[in-house]
Amino acid sequence: MSYDLLIEGLEMVKTVKSWSLDVINYNHKSRPYEYTCYSLNFQSDEVLKNTINDMCSKFNSIIDRYGRKVQEYTGANSKNVVDKISVSNKLISKPWDSLIQSLSVSDDYTKLKEIKSKAFIFVGTYIDDGNDQNIYLLSRKNPIYTYKKDRAKIFESRHNKIKEISEPLIQFGKTFDALIYKDTLYTINNNFESIFHMEYSHKVVCKNSLQTIREANVIKDFQSYNSFALSGQHPKKFITFDPRIIDNIQQESNLKVLVDELKIPYDYTSKKFDLIDEKQADVFTKAICGKTKYNMFTDGVCEVPNSIPLNLS
Repeated sequence: MSYDLLIEGLEMVKTVKSWSLDVINYNHKSRPYEYTCYSLNFQSDEVLKNTINDMCSKFNSIIDRYGRKVQEYTGANSKNVVDKISVSNKLISKPWDSLIQSLSVSDDYTKLKEIKSKAFIFVGTYIDDGNDQNIYLLSRKNPIYTYKKDRAKIFESRHNKIKEISEPLIQFGKTFDALIYKDTLYTINNNFESIFHMEYSHKVVCKNSLQTIREANVIKDFQSYNSFALSGQHPKKFITFDPRIIDNIQQESNLKVLVDELKIPYDYTSKKFDLIDEKQADVFTKAICGKTKYNMFTDGVCEVPNSIPLNLS
């Protein structure tokens, strides 16, 4: 079903009656969720449509190469899989709304050579049941090539006469990173994460999960584990954390999985896990947030992304 909707979106691109193009600048460290958009125009509608069609064709070939696999976004960034996420998902809803608002007031007067950008987006309007709807093609790429002092000069040749190019060039790449259709973002990579400042969103989810774990009082030196969980790429693992697992984690069968099979140190007297060693902390995190957790629910299994065997060495 997800793959069919994705293909439907790519087919809908062919029916778009009008397109707009904006380059996007942002600095989430100083101004989270704020975007500045600059609108650009193609001189020819034919060139615009051909450019988009070529990018869609490449996007389609990539998802075919992925085996047409589409899964819910989990932060795992599984290879050869299309991730999907609703734009109303709390992980991206706020920045998405902010981006849409910024697009509605995009700057159309700043000269190209003065524009700074980190991404671009094509916005198409199509008709669905008599109503105008939008479809979006988004990429984390600065398409503007400007001539900085440390860059080699570029020349063009017309009629065998070489002339230095002084105006900025535009280059979009072979395809885009994500297609947004019917309020769902479909992506072939994880580039959208930085556009929507998801490092912050991941940490919010992680902190909420850690509060649940803290209250369960099942880890020695919880502060040490807390610091580990909030570091590096670990926060995004908690996207798939389910609070129910903490209720079940000390049941005999589940404890056997963690202690005997995953070799996680456990004090049977205090009934707490010893996760001072970061390797053990990592295995524990993958166990409660990933594929291993399917054995730890009393009311059935849960859907999980493609798995990678845990490294217990």
